[in-house]
Amino acid sequence: MKKFLAAILFVFAIAAVPANAFTMDVQAGVVNHASELFKFNLNIYGHLWYRIDQMLFVGVGSGYQEIDNVGLVPVSGALWVRLPIGSQILPVATGDLGYLIGSDHQLFWKVGGGLDIKNGDYSSILVMSGYEFLDHAGKGYVYVQAGILVEL
Repeated sequence: MKKFLAAILFVFAIAAVPANAFTMDVQAGVVNHASELFKFNLNIYGHLWYRIDQMLFVGVGSGYQEIDNVGLVPVSGALWVRLPIGSQILPVATGDLGYLIGSDHQLFWKVGGGLDIKNGDYSSILVMSGYEFLDHAGKGYVYVQAGILVEL
């Protein structure tokens, strides 16, 4: 019940802020168990972002990832924070909380960070890494990915 109430409050908080622009990102990389860093598990992820200002985004994400030869589709709520250090290369912090849909479905959360390398006013190259925890499996995974962010 608490999770349902938190989700409703999150939706109302987003609805109360006027939309600024269309923003999305797409990233691809690998996700591996911390003890098996050289194993290849595909990780493709994207978000639709609701831009509150130039430094703070909230949104929803989905994609596809393989973990130990099991294909999963993550669906999550997400937060993106650009840190006010630098001008063309900005450090970012991210967080996702959601559910993995597939034969081994379960809750997950991930936190990470990386670099937002500005291409111009409307796009950036992303280099990201972080930690993902699967609730049911009780395992932690490390991810590394690169992608692009588009702000219109």
